[in-house]
Amino acid sequence: MTSKEKNDLISHLYNTQHKWLLACAYNLTKNYDDAEEIVQQLYLQLLEMDNLDKIIYQGDSLNQYYIYKIIKSLFIKSTKVESHSTITPVIEDTLVGDDYMEEDGGINHRVQGYIHDALESAGWFNKRLWEVYCNEKHSIVSLHKATKISTSTIWSSQQQLKKFIKLYVQQKLKQNE
Repeated sequence: MTSKEKNDLISHLYNTQHKWLLACAYNLTKNYDDAEEIVQQLYLQLLEMDNLDKIIYQGDSLNQYYIYKIIKSLFIKSTKVESHSTITPVIEDTLVGDDYMEEDGGINHRVQGYIHDALESAGWFNKRLWEVYCNEKHSIVSLHKATKISTSTIWSSQQQLKKFIKLYVQQKLKQNE
């Protein structure tokens, strides 16, 4: 499926189902901004899927159950509690494995230091967006409203920074083996 076909399909989903998607997300979050954030994440996640037309549509009708499960999954992921004030759940989700974790489920102190170093050496744009996103507890949508930076740019910046941090931490761990 080409990216134009995906974009057309998601545009169609937006035009025909956006209110329903928001209602589903709002029923979980009880907050309009958080619901909007989850729906935006849904659209971005759908863009990354292969065979999107076969996944979200059953014939000509929307596979509402599948879409709702994605929304519920995004909601659950967004409500994880931070185990360390300096490390966000977004980074914790990126760093999974015995090399990173303590017995209590948090990230070990050495890895926290590597994450801090990686953030210090990251590009200024990604780093600044990350700081504002995390420190001021913005959602992607609220950050978009505050800065007028597109939601896809903010999301893309976060994805790039997560990959950078993960590679940085993995390299540091290999060097210190």
